[in-house]
Amino acid sequence: MDNLHRFVNYLLDPEAENIDHSNPLWVLGAEYSPVPDDESQLQGNGESSYLSQIKRASSPQFDVQQLTSKISNYFIRPQTGPSQHMQPEDFRTIKCVWPSDFVDKIEERLWMTYRTNFPVIPRVTDGPASISVSSLLRGQINDKDGFTSDVGWGCMVRTGQTLLANTLASMRHLRMGSDEEKKVVSWFSDDPRAPFSIHRFVQQGYIACGKYPGEWFGPSAAARCIQILCSEFEESNLRVYIAGDAGDIYEDSLLQVAKGLDGAGDFKPTLILLGIRLGIEKINPIYHNALKFCLQVPQGVGIAGGRPSSSHYFFGFQESNLFYLDPHFPRKALPYRTNYASYTKDEIDSVHTRRVRNISLDVVDPSMLIGFLIRDKDDWIDWKDRIEQFSGKKFIHLSRSEPVFGQGHSMNMDDYVDLGYTSRKRATPIDASGNESEDFEHVNLEDVEDDHGVREIETDNEEESEDVGDDL
Repeated sequence: MDNLHRFVNYLLDPEAENIDHSNPLWVLGAEYSPVPDDESQLQGNGESSYLSQIKRASSPQFDVQQLTSKISNYFIRPQTGPSQHMQPEDFRTIKCVWPSDFVDKIEERLWMTYRTNFPVIPRVTDGPASISVSSLLRGQINDKDGFTSDVGWGCMVRTGQTLLANTLASMRHLRMGSDEEKKVVSWFSDDPRAPFSIHRFVQQGYIACGKYPGEWFGPSAAARCIQILCSEFEESNLRVYIAGDAGDIYEDSLLQVAKGLDGAGDFKPTLILLGIRLGIEKINPIYHNALKFCLQVPQGVGIAGGRPSSSHYFFGFQESNLFYLDPHFPRKALPYRTNYASYTKDEIDSVHTRRVRNISLDVVDPSMLIGFLIRDKDDWIDWKDRIEQFSGKKFIHLSRSEPVFGQGHSMNMDDYVDLGYTSRKRATPIDASGNESEDFEHVNLEDVEDDHGVREIETDNEEESEDVGDDL
């Protein structure tokens, strides 16, 4: 019966229940009370009308024909407005039992999802077929020469876009529905002319990371594409620093990104992207508090990750649950408009939601991409201080300078993320045609490729270097 409940919950896309009124709600550095605005929203017997409807839905009397229709609509008909797919009629009348200021904050987030019927992304020889049995079952009708939808393969690109879009929104203090927000939204439209379109992500993924069009991205590929695309689009006014794959952040290298190679320029807003794996099949519980800390600090801009081969954008938490935006909602392609003020209300509504979703930390995949926006020099100092003062188990390693050996990897393994093995990195190049390992796949601990073409090799001779930095 538990499995049936989970299956029905998945199909109906239920809203998270606010049943914990003692632990605070956190959204990217802001704390909210969990107590609903109106306590009368909760039923006297302690069970919400929503939960009772879920129980009815999973009973033998549930209308299977209605459910089948909703499944068909999900696969075939993209959403064109703010409504959610497969949302039963009854659910639309349920009162929200979450605090309104918390839900308002969620609605402010920019939300990038699957899109359909956009200009074709050409497929390449030996790449995934644009027309397959699985795509037909999803109702994904692509051009035979390429992809006109990213349903089934673009979720990591979409969560990477979401992380970047909310970083740019935070930089500019955007007001929802304003012309300035529409301008930023236009940068993510589904058209090759848009600087952060899925077309540009796919193009750079193929050039820089060896990812074929139609192939699922990992967090490191998403990070690399964000870095390249921001460097090509000066109007973003955003620099991007990618941390080492073991949680290494080197101050001298970061300042070169933020201030220029000579270090003499002004500190430009800089997005730190940390691609990391905090376990083998699930997140090691010793890192739960450190991960939540990343969403508590004012510099946090979210986390792209989720379940194996299914990425979400995490923006907050309550106790052991993470709040997230889900990209797996097919919608009509967002058009490119040079006159961004002409975007319609429905088009802008399609990048916002008031739906509350959460997931337990216990089932989140350990491979993820964490973002921090450092706005200026004072913000950098503040962020470092917060990391130094954090008292839990840490997974970010700060050092003053980048070592000259090991292709930039520190050799001190004591404070690194424990992946369940003891090995050091050797500069052993692999074939240039080899792609990076998919970040959400199971790790072979005896032979793992990292993002820099360096192979993990077991060794009996462990070397250590002096720890010169701070950790989180």
